[in-house]
Amino acid sequence: TRRGRRPGFTDAATPALAQAPKAKATAAGTNRSAVRRRAELPPANDLAADAAASRRGRLPILLFFDRDECPYCEQALREYLVPFSREEWQGKALFRQVGIDRRDPVVDFDGTRTTHHALADRYGVFLSPTVLVVDANGRPLGEPIVGLLTVDFYGAYVDNALKAARAKLAG
Repeated sequence: TRRGRRPGFTDAATPALAQAPKAKATAAGTNRSAVRRRAELPPANDLAADAAASRRGRLPILLFFDRDECPYCEQALREYLVPFSREEWQGKALFRQVGIDRRDPVVDFDGTRTTHHALADRYGVFLSPTVLVVDANGRPLGEPIVGLLTVDFYGAYVDNALKAARAKLAG
């Protein structure tokens, strides 16, 4: 690898090895690329509403921080997070996607308006992909999972983070 580039994640200073084609237009009303991913989680739109659902069901909230043109993010979504959200963890955790490089509006956990980019900044997330599991107040329930360096264990890392979060919320 070139100096400064680390396989398994991307940030603004280390462009992805294989990038999606550049978009010719943006999606209406957002800074989001018109190029759509093949795999996506529900976007973080209203974290205050998600917080209420989290409190009712004692559910952890998994925040998946990505970039539009991050091949590692696509892989994490396609192979692990989307299947988890629809199968093993359906009804046991809330999954939301946050674009580090997007200024899409979002209602924060406390009801204030912010953006995906500002939310990522607040959590100190600048590498993608990053998974952070939080409680209904937006407080982290464990350490973030940064990058996709160990593909063979990624699913186990996510599963363990969710199990530990549920245990904390139940206790």
